[in-house]
Parts: sequence; structure tokens; C-alpha cells
Amino acid sequence: MRPNPYAWVRTVPLHDMFFKALLLLAPIQSVLLTPVQGTTPAFLLVLASLGVLAGSDMRFARLWMVLVGYIVLYATAMAASMSGYYIDQPDTSQLIVIRDVFVMGYLRQSNVTQGLYLLVPVLFVYLVYSYYQEAFLKYAFFGIMALSFYGFYEFVFYAIFHTNGDFLSNRNFGDLESAAAGVSTDENGPNFATGSLLQTSNIFGAGFMRLKSLVGEPSMYALTVTPFTVYALLRGWWVIGGILLFSLVLGSSTTAILGLVAGIGYIMLRTRQEAILYIAAFLIIVALLYFTADAVKEPLDALLFDKLQSGSGNERIDRFVSHASVVLDGNVIHTLFGLGFGTVRSTDMFSHLLANVGVVGLLAYAATLLVPCFLLKRGGDSNAVTGALLSIFFMEMATVSEYSYLPPWFMVALGYVRVRQQRQRELIATGA
Repeated sequence: MRPNPYAWVRTVPLHDMFFKALLLLAPIQSVLLTPVQGTTPAFLLVLASLGVLAGSDMRFARLWMVLVGYIVLYATAMAASMSGYYIDQPDTSQLIVIRDVFVMGYLRQSNVTQGLYLLVPVLFVYLVYSYYQEAFLKYAFFGIMALSFYGFYEFVFYAIFHTNGDFLSNRNFGDLESAAAGVSTDENGPNFATGSLLQTSNIFGAGFMRLKSLVGEPSMYALTVTPFTVYALLRGWWVIGGILLFSLVLGSSTTAILGLVAGIGYIMLRTRQEAILYIAAFLIIVALLYFTADAVKEPLDALLFDKLQSGSGNERIDRFVSHASVVLDGNVIHTLFGLGFGTVRSTDMFSHLLANVGVVGLLAYAATLLVPCFLLKRGGDSNAVTGALLSIFFMEMATVSEYSYLPPWFMVALGYVRVRQQRQRELIATGA
């Protein structure tokens, strides 16, 4: 038998290649591989897992069980929401209705499409949790770092040439029909934003853009990157954390500030009692500099105070009130189960969930994000994971109503992985 000339080549199992590719591509949201909305590389890989991972072990069978269970649970929740319409009709004139196209009865087309968007994160969390290896964390950070470096490239390109340097984004965000057709306006104005849309910033003076990379907009970049920044800083990974933190500064998003304060601030107070004194001293110094130094005042105004006093800030408050009130002032079915997932869209996750899935859905979503924070015991990277989850929770509830971006869900899955690992170690220690 002739010797194999390629015997020296290190073979990599298909499953390993699959997860490495998935984690590297997970942050990318503004690139579509087909003209169909939602066909990002990571979304297609998650759906492909239903075939790629075939025959691995019982985890693959459970993957299909998760799919079937999700469909049954989602259909049940939608049936509960739809039953509320037979009692009375809510006034949605002041709400942002995603799409007024009905499939059957009160069931909207958006109820189906948004359910599909939610399915992918559910499968993604299961995949990370069930197949987790410590290398997953490394490759998840590789993906986030690649995202930030592309953002740095865009920022520098625009600063030099004052034109858009994004050559990858091809996705339109917004109404599905108008985005697919390339229609940018209607009688009410713009109805979608391209993935290459630029938002300028005056934080460093005129002629700069807000860093957004391949996620569509700066606030979505903040949601994607901030949890990893919090994790890295709390782990003491200063170089990685510093690079990501700098990219968030260039994004000039108040969402990032909220996430950093919530995640790192809580852990500091939890682990060091004197941290309250350091935080108070820091705030006093910042306040003094704000009123005495323009170099501090102007960036803070651009990042925070101007936004709070702007029409956009008032609009967010109005949308919060209108979307929360529609179910809290409605019949008991809509209060409990909402108008139906994917019916309306608010600008914050709290009122968004309350309007779409009611009090029950809001509590279930909050529990999904926060349960690991209560179950994790100190040790290892527990503080870093808890800080990352808290940053996600507060960013979403206050400023971002986005659930389909995968990197935050990686941190959620990691939280449950750490809980499982701690319990396994306790069982081994007790000899059970």
C-alpha cells in the first residue's frame, strides 16, 4: 500500500470548523448572502446546524426537540395573544406597527417573520450551551475583535477621505418589502436604513463618523460589543478590553455608557465595599471638569446630555408610554400576553416586550437573562459573566429593542454553561 502523502496534514473535525466559523461570523449583521432579509452568514449557519451536526450524539436529537418545542410554545403564546382581540380592539394608531398585513384572522405576517428571527437566537443559545468548549470563548472574542477592527478601518477611512469606506454591507434594515425592493422613502419619509448608513459625530470635532462596523448603526454596535468589553475588563484582559472600550468611545453611544456602568459598577460595588467612595469621587471630579473644561463638556454633551434633551429623547419617552399603555390599559388577556410577538416595535425592550408579549413574556425574557446572575457563585469568571449579563439587560430594557443579534446571546449561554460547570464540580466534590 502506498503511503498517504497528506498524512502530515492536521485534520479538523467538521463540527469544530462549524462552531469556529459560527462564532467568528456571529457579530456580522449588515451582510446578506442572499436577497432574502435575515440571511446573514451566522443565521444561515445556525439553520444549517439542523443538518451539519447530524449524527453527533443525543445533543443533535435534542436540537430538533428544541425546534419542535419552540414552535409549539410560540404557537401557544400567539394563540393566547390573538384571543385578546376577540374581547376588544386595541388602539394602535400611536404605535409603530411593524407590518399591517394579515395572514389569517388577526394573525399578521410580521408575527410569523419575527418568530423566525427569534428562532435563530434560541437555537444559537442551545448550540453554544450543549456543545460548549472553552475554545468557544476565544473564537467569540476573535469575532468581536474583527468587528471592531473593521469599524476602526471605516472610522479612519472617513476621517481621511470624508466618504463611506464600507465595502461589505449590503443589507437594508427596516420594512421587509421596501428593503428588498430598494425603496428608501414613502409618504411618511424614510422607511429603512442601509447597513452602510453613516452617522456623523462632533465628539472629536467636525469630519468624523460614529463607529458602527458591520452591525448597521452605533447603538447596535454598543449592544454587540459592550458585554464583551465588560467581560474583558472584569477578567483583567486590559489590552482587549482597552481596544473594545476605545471602539465604543468612537461609537459615541449612550447605550454603551449605560451597559458599562451597569455591568462594571455593580461588580465593583459587590466585590469592594469602598468602591462607592471611588465612584462618588469620580462623579464629583467629572462634574467639576464638566463645568470648567470645554474638553470634557463637549464630549459629554455629545455623548449624553444633548441626546437626553433632544427630540429623539422625548420621542423615546413618548413611545415608551404609548407602547406600555396599550396593554396595561387593555383587557386582561392583552395585559398578560400582549398584542402578539412581532406586532409593534418600540425603542426600548421593556415597552417593546410589554406591548408584544405582555407581562408574562416580559418576565420570562428578564428571567432568561438574569437567572445565571443569581445562580452563579463567586470564583472563576463568574463576576465577569454576571457583569456582561447585567450590561445586556440594562442596555436592552432602556435603549435597544433588538433580540436577534447573536453575540449578546453568547454571553447568556455562557452564563448557563458556568452554572452547569459549577454544579458538576460540586457533585464531584461531594462524591455524588
